[in-house]
Amino acid sequence: MKTVWVVEQGSYSDYRVVGVFSAQEFAKEIADAINGPEGEEKYEAATVAEWVLDPAVRELRAGCRQFLVQMLSDGTVDRLEPQELSGYEIAGKADIWRRSTAPAYIGRGIPDVLLATVWAKDEAHAVKIANEHRTRMIASGEWVIA
Repeated sequence: MKTVWVVEQGSYSDYRVVGVFSAQEFAKEIADAINGPEGEEKYEAATVAEWVLDPAVRELRAGCRQFLVQMLSDGTVDRLEPQELSGYEIAGKADIWRRSTAPAYIGRGIPDVLLATVWAKDEAHAVKIANEHRTRMIASGEWVIA
């Protein structure tokens, strides 16, 4: 998966892409120049983000669609549903939703969950991909099971 580095600045209706760069060091150099000396207050600091190049094209051509999968640490599927394609999470994403520390869930015994938006041919394929993310996160220590 190829990526580019994007310098972004502003928010909401004032959001803008300042530039797109082939290397993180180039983007950081420009963002630092825009932001000025360290410690100086800046109303809209420039930030650097990594963007996937050509997201979803290969997956769409292969007949895949997006699915939302919520999976518990033991591999149990908590939620699984197909998603309509939109501009959010087009490249897919897998993160841990730390419900155990969220104010709405504290003390209710609701465990953390893997929240994954994946490209897959069908539901079984989506679960397999989410499970691979879960296994990798546990093995790497990114998801520590209490």
